[in-house]
Parts: sequence; structure tokens; C-alpha cells
Amino acid sequence: MSKIAFASAQEMLRQLKLTVGPYFQWALSARKKYIELRLRQDQEVRGIYIRATDKLAKEIRSLKRQGYGSQMNIRYLTALEQSLRDNGIADSLMKVMPVYLGRAIEAGSSYSYEVTLSQISRTKLAKEPVQKAFARANKQAVETCWARTHNGLHLSDRIWKHDQKYRMAMSEIIQDGVATGEDPVATARQLEQYVRRGKKTLAAEYPEMMERMGNRIPQDISYEALRLVRTETAAAFGEGTIAAASVSPSYTGMRWLLSKNSDPCHICKGLAEANHGLGKGVYPPSDEPPMPAHPNCMCTLVSVHEDTDAFIDRLNSWIKDPASQPDLENWYQNVYSKVA
Repeated sequence: MSKIAFASAQEMLRQLKLTVGPYFQWALSARKKYIELRLRQDQEVRGIYIRATDKLAKEIRSLKRQGYGSQMNIRYLTALEQSLRDNGIADSLMKVMPVYLGRAIEAGSSYSYEVTLSQISRTKLAKEPVQKAFARANKQAVETCWARTHNGLHLSDRIWKHDQKYRMAMSEIIQDGVATGEDPVATARQLEQYVRRGKKTLAAEYPEMMERMGNRIPQDISYEALRLVRTETAAAFGEGTIAAASVSPSYTGMRWLLSKNSDPCHICKGLAEANHGLGKGVYPPSDEPPMPAHPNCMCTLVSVHEDTDAFIDRLNSWIKDPASQPDLENWYQNVYSKVA
């Protein structure tokens, strides 16, 4: 990690601690779960593309051994058509996305969940209805994520588009090999190198081929899928954070924390500096900003809760006289009692 990145990470942690106070460990745990998920899913998504390409390259080598010829030809292209259609990219992404979204939502909701349970444990209220309320909020957050659209397309549609882009890029490389009568083993090797190292590697090792293809293949075939998954996971974390906060009786606002404090982009800087009367970068309930602000954004949302001692005093007052705390009575009737 560079000194600048390290300083930004340290500043985010400092701001996080200032925001959450005694609940810092729970907030830090939620952030850690999210970062670990991001790192793991990046490796898994790249692995999906690598496995699909290695399978295709293996088939090309197998066809050569079967006598399809020592040069790429139309027979190879015809034999590979089915494999290109059945590459498994869309199916694999659709299989892992529910896992990513679910874990991101759980990570986002975990902070408010722990805060609320710790508060309720200091009263005579039962914990089970609170646990059920958060479980229901998480379920609704999952449904919201799957219903979300971008440019009119649902997540499943966008995943299918990436499947098509992969198939087209692989076809371009194979067709170039057919057009030039290339050794099939060389074509197989090009596919393997491209999916692992990107277009620049091909340009350096196969300049004539890249000159012929120009911009017909992406710089990095898995990058757009990575960006899609990162964006959806970030949105799920944000959705989980907001959904969980909304069922917490001590929730007072949502703060936008910058990931890049030294030189933030203008969008994130604007979100972090906006003032809605609750402090810098804090948004009132029901007016929270969506996360992420842009693809690959690493900023985060963290819920702001009422001072613990003051809130417990209000809870105890409400237990004695429900009319004394209208907001807590509303929470009890519309959140707690509905799942009790």
C-alpha cells in the first residue's frame, strides 16, 4: 500500500471512530467484512473468466490432436461455436451474485444490528423481535438489489451482456487465427495470455495480430464484469446499511465517509461536505444518498446513532410511559410489534 493510500485509510478510520464513538469495533468489523468480500469476489470473478478460457484453449489443442489440421481453419471455428455459446460466464456470475449481494447486505446491516441489540439488552425488551426485524430488513434489501436497474437493465440482463462481450472477444482472436492460418497451439496460448494479462501483453508479443484487430477486443476482458460486481456489491452494502438503520430506534442520520481523503473526486467530496443540519456529510433518515457514487467507489456509509446513555434513559422513560417518547412508541408499534 502506498503512503498516500495508507494515509487515506488511516483518515477514514479516524473519521469512522469520531462518528461511531464507543461502537467503533462493530463499525470496523462491518467495514472489514466488506473489504474482504471485495477482495475475494475480484479473485473469483477473474477465476470464472480464466476457467472458461482455459477450457476453450484446451479444446483447441484437443482438436489439433484429433486431426483438424496444423493450422487454424474453418473446421476449428465450426467445432468451437458451441463452446463459445456455452462458455458458462453468465451462469457462473448468476450463481455467485446472490452470495455476494447477501454477504454485502449482512456486512452493511451488522453495525446497526449490533448497536441496537446492545441497547435493547440494557432494557427488559425481548431481543427476538429486534432480530426478526433486522432479518426482514435484510430480506427486503436483497429484493431491492435484484429489482434495481441501470440504463433500463436489471442485473441479470447486464450479466448476459458481459457473457456476449466475452464470446465476441474470444471469437475475434479465434477468427484472426483462422484468417492467418495460425498454429492452433499459438491461438490457444493467445487466449490464455489475454484473459490473464490483458490486451497489452498480446500487443507486445503479437503486434501484427493486434494491429489487425485494433479495438475489436477490450483491454481487459474481465474488467467490465469486475466493475459490475463491485458496483452491485457496494450498492448492496449501502442498501443493507440503510435498511438496517431504518429499523433501529436510535438512528438519527447517515454519514458519507470518504475513502480518498487526500484527493477525492468531486462527486464524493460533495457528498461528504453536504450539510443538512445534522453535521458535515450527515443525511437525515429517508434522505440517505445511494452507494456507490460511481463505479469502483470505495467510500462508505455509516449510520449515526443517538448518544447511548441518553437513548437508554429515553427507552426507560418510554417503558414507564409510552406517551412520553412518541418516536419510540412509533418504532415499537411499526417495527418491534409487527414481528413480535
